[in-house]
Amino acid sequence: MSSDPQGFPKIGPPVVLSGQPTPCFLVTVDTEEEFDWSAPFSRSGHGVTHLSSIEPFQQLCERFGVTPVYLVDYPVAQDGFGAEFFAGLVGSGVAEVGLQLHPWVTPPFDEEVNVHNSYACNLAPDLERTKLFRLFEIVEKKLGCQPDSYRAGRYGAGTHTPAFLAELGIRVDTSVRSLFDYRQQGGPNYARCPLTPYWVQPGSLLELPVTSLFGGLFRSMGPLLFDQVFGSETMRSALARSGMLERIALTPEGIPADKAIEAIDLAIDDGLPVLTFSFHSPSLAVGHTPYVRTEQQLELFYSWWEQVFTHLQKRSVKPSSIADITAAAFPK
Repeated sequence: MSSDPQGFPKIGPPVVLSGQPTPCFLVTVDTEEEFDWSAPFSRSGHGVTHLSSIEPFQQLCERFGVTPVYLVDYPVAQDGFGAEFFAGLVGSGVAEVGLQLHPWVTPPFDEEVNVHNSYACNLAPDLERTKLFRLFEIVEKKLGCQPDSYRAGRYGAGTHTPAFLAELGIRVDTSVRSLFDYRQQGGPNYARCPLTPYWVQPGSLLELPVTSLFGGLFRSMGPLLFDQVFGSETMRSALARSGMLERIALTPEGIPADKAIEAIDLAIDDGLPVLTFSFHSPSLAVGHTPYVRTEQQLELFYSWWEQVFTHLQKRSVKPSSIADITAAAFPK
């Protein structure tokens, strides 16, 4: 999660998940405010109206025995409905809550709002720490729970982040999006991070990467070809269309169900112990993200999860949770 001057994250030893059935999977939700994805970042002009649309997804998860992890940010925790809703889910034991830091909407507002500062790792360390602590405090106060997991908004974890998480007693970070490089936008480079859980700070903080895999005839050459191929959208598209090489993220946002199922099978074949799915909560209502603009797209979104959950069951990939992961990684 920390970076050297070239932007390559330093990686610790693999995490042994003692007694945890593998393979298993985890559903993480970037639970955040609604904003215009095509507009510049702003401290205002956002809403949280979609929070009332999360219940059907929660019910779907419960039907399949899945305990989703809602990684909530400051506007969500501050909202009365949101705080009560997620507190109820956690209290009933059917969901978990972690943290997600969007710096531009999290006080104190001491930095300029721009793309560079949208990555918390680019803030002054004291400011990143203060924002993270403010987020932790409001979640603890309004939701009545102590979060044990964290994802930096825009995957913007950095050199100082592990120390701040350790101060808060957070033991699971899930900011790393394996096989992705955000340096062109001023963010971190996760291109060569492992797909398996690993220690950021051995014995105290583990990394649970968001899962992406290479598919296609040349998938074994993905790491070698990454720098030449994935910096060009044209090249990426051409290789994917030809079936030679593609990157498949485990998300319903932009990835068809059949491709996700293909990636699940590849992950099982590769022996990955944990498959971490992710998406943004505003996609659970129409009109807030580029992925769900119509009612038909919302229906397809839910169909995606039905197909994926059914396939996971068929392949005997069991649902897990942050509590299960920490119990396995930190045996008493």
